[in-house]
Amino acid sequence: MSHPVARDVERAADAIRAANHTSHHGPVDGEGAYAVVGNLVELTGRLPQLLDYLARSLRRADVAAHYDDRGRNPADALDRADDALVEAHRYLGPLHDQLTTAHNQLGHLGRLITED
Repeated sequence: MSHPVARDVERAADAIRAANHTSHHGPVDGEGAYAVVGNLVELTGRLPQLLDYLARSLRRADVAAHYDDRGRNPADALDRADDALVEAHRYLGPLHDQLTTAHNQLGHLGRLITED
């Protein structure tokens, strides 16, 4: 049985996959983009906590309980994975900032309604 966190992240990945498939049905307007980008802002804002949790977990992992199928010391793989998760966290800040800027700009748009 998979870890509960892995199951939750799998469901989130499935939701993104479904959104990607839905995007093939046509473009989104400003109001729709505002909602989508707002949700992406929320998503990217939540990822740092998860990445930190994973990195902390790897630092606490019992090296003796693991093996590396390449014949290497499993501590090296754990350390490199930890480093990569920390680096991924660093990339999220600028990504979150750009999405927030896009969301703020889209928030200034309204739907133009013409009278017949």
